[in-house]
Amino acid sequence: MITATISWQNSWNVTGFPQNHDAVWLFIKFRECETNGEWNHALLSTNMSDHTFSSGITWAQPITNTDRFGVIGNHNTGVMIRRSDYGIGNISSQNVSLRVVGSTNGTLLIDTVDYDIKVLGVEMVYIPEGPFYVGDGYSSNCIYTPPVTSPRMPYKVNSEESITIGLSYNYRNVTLSAAFPKGYAAFYYMKYEITQGQYCDFLNTIPANAALSRAYIYDGYMYHMALSGGVYSGRYPDRAMTYMSYRDLLSYLDWAALRPPTEMEYEKACRGPLDFAPGEFAWGTGYYVEAVNVSGTESGMEICTDSAANLHFGGTYSYCYGGAFGTSNQGPLEVGIFARDTTTGIGRVETGATYYGLMEMSGNVWEQCVQVNINTANPSTPSNYTGIWGDGILTSDGSYNTVGWNGSEYFINKGGSFTSSIDYQKVSDRGSLNNTSQSSRNYNCGGRGCR
Repeated sequence: MITATISWQNSWNVTGFPQNHDAVWLFIKFRECETNGEWNHALLSTNMSDHTFSSGITWAQPITNTDRFGVIGNHNTGVMIRRSDYGIGNISSQNVSLRVVGSTNGTLLIDTVDYDIKVLGVEMVYIPEGPFYVGDGYSSNCIYTPPVTSPRMPYKVNSEESITIGLSYNYRNVTLSAAFPKGYAAFYYMKYEITQGQYCDFLNTIPANAALSRAYIYDGYMYHMALSGGVYSGRYPDRAMTYMSYRDLLSYLDWAALRPPTEMEYEKACRGPLDFAPGEFAWGTGYYVEAVNVSGTESGMEICTDSAANLHFGGTYSYCYGGAFGTSNQGPLEVGIFARDTTTGIGRVETGATYYGLMEMSGNVWEQCVQVNINTANPSTPSNYTGIWGDGILTSDGSYNTVGWNGSEYFINKGGSFTSSIDYQKVSDRGSLNNTSQSSRNYNCGGRGCR
């Protein structure tokens, strides 16, 4: 058994709007002490009675060794934990004990051997099953219901069955298979963008040569990554990760036993089951307040001092002022910043939250997602992606190797960034599409994952 203490802020489990809960995806890495050997990704018992939880938390989904299609494999790579009661508030110092039954590479955890053990957690949000609209009839290159009309009518997704949608870019159609994750089925989505601290955890638990391939050592634009004594660290552990190539993102998600989101899942997580609103941002309206001024230099304590600010983008001011930004600087804000200085009754618009409670899905850094099509033929060829989870194992150079995560397919940037103009921040905007360079690291690109 491996026991850890878990805490997280701004937790919820509600039966009313939006009828969901947040959670933490908990997974374990281990290696023999003093060997500097390979870190192994633990497999957990699928018998839930083998695990124990403090009274304030419980498992959100049973641990299973099958994938999302029911195919048996090493998929018991972690556990999704939520608050046990209905309510809202912080979760503080709750214990969880997990029984390890092996690892994805076959290494066993032996009672008589001493190990280095890391229990890692990623905050998630449950996105329930249900219909939703993709496209808004207004934003650049948005998805629509074919045939093309004026205005372009958004497409209502009513199942995970095969569908044909229209793409405003060159007005092409694409028919998606039933296996492509469209957002109708229930899934979990990371509450926040991957942080620089989380990325350091990743680099510090993969082989040294692999980490060199995945690391970008640099100091600038509110990004800091350093290597000293074989350990990666940075000054901004709570700030959104940038300089993250698409390959870096997929490799992190494979390591964490998560998966990349599709652009349709991105829109579902933002809009929820509500009707579309032309030109809406992640919080459901076209209203925004630009974030410019911040305070707090200690990591995790950054607060935006602009009243009701909910969007960090390349607007009137291309820089932020105060706090760790100093007299002026350009770069990402800390994740969850707009929900830090709030009072009871403040809602989606004021905090910049999506319908289901994800933060910074508009602005801050680009959200790199799986694009629905892989070429611009007419009709377009659909993506072959099926949403299989990563298994915690990477190639020798630190690259992802999960079946179906095709390196030659297009990917799309959604949600805008701290450098991009206002239109890119809109939920249905597809202005940054048809990307193919998996190795390019840009100072405004980050991302998050699903399970």
